[in-house]
Amino acid sequence: MDKPGFPVLCDGVVKEGSAREILGDDEVESLSNDGGASVDSGGYLANCEAREKGKTRYATFSIGTADSSSKIVQQTLHDDLFGTAASAPLGAGWPGTLTMQGRITADATIVLKCGPGRPDYLLVDTKLQLSSIDTSFSSDEERLGLARAAAAVSKEANEKWECGADLGRPIRHAPADMTKDAPQPLSEATGTCRSMRQLAPAAKKWGITRAIGTAAVEEAPTQDCLLVNDEGKKVYRLSTLSGPLAQGYRFSSGVLGEVNGKAGRSEQSSGWAWASAKCPEGQPSALFTAASMRNGDEDRLEVSPAFERDLLKAFGSDMAALHGCEKPTLP
Repeated sequence: MDKPGFPVLCDGVVKEGSAREILGDDEVESLSNDGGASVDSGGYLANCEAREKGKTRYATFSIGTADSSSKIVQQTLHDDLFGTAASAPLGAGWPGTLTMQGRITADATIVLKCGPGRPDYLLVDTKLQLSSIDTSFSSDEERLGLARAAAAVSKEANEKWECGADLGRPIRHAPADMTKDAPQPLSEATGTCRSMRQLAPAAKKWGITRAIGTAAVEEAPTQDCLLVNDEGKKVYRLSTLSGPLAQGYRFSSGVLGEVNGKAGRSEQSSGWAWASAKCPEGQPSALFTAASMRNGDEDRLEVSPAFERDLLKAFGSDMAALHGCEKPTLP
């Protein structure tokens, strides 16, 4: 039960306990008219913003149907192909990920697959921005709090909109931090990067010698593998999106050019390509991308089309099998 005076957030879906996981014990202020209950378009069922009184912690809570997927993809910056935003599973069986955008901004995104006779999906995204120099998402405590808040909001959304989804267990460990995890030699890569082991000899030609990945789990809707060169710089990002987020990616305004068809390669900008795989039970096709990453003002690494295809084949085949999908169609 919320205490008297606590603002109504997202039509009551965001309870006081959920908000305080990430906004702390100080007074919480709503930044949304009518608590974010009135939503006009874009598939959102509720969307609200709040901050703590000291203005050092800002949160945005977004709940929507599958029609909101392109907006969710944009919020997490997964449509910024050349960016560094990367995801790690929330853990504890939750169908979600935590995506860090540097040290002070992160999203916890959960995709609930609803039961028969209900909307196909509920998408729940919780974004937290920190403006204090005293903390960052390098802290396990911050990542754990955000993951727990997202799980609590998802539980309330599942009940309010009668989704009937299978939920996860209590989250007891912080999701991984891909920004500080040490790279593994490519020949010994594990988790989401395990498929890169077979490409280690060929990758040396392009200066790629190491990789950073996270646990490979079926329920994670987005997963990444970051390839690292012999100077320790992240040079390529391999990503997979499944369920409605894969569909949302295709329609996101942030993607460079249109992601048409089952597979392809950008004609406008070199350094990225995509593949897809058919998935069971009427789910959207899973999407796999390979994108050269920015390193400040330096030129992005551009590998050959053949090697880029090999990257997609290895990574896409492994991730497709993990999600129970067919072998990917390649560019």
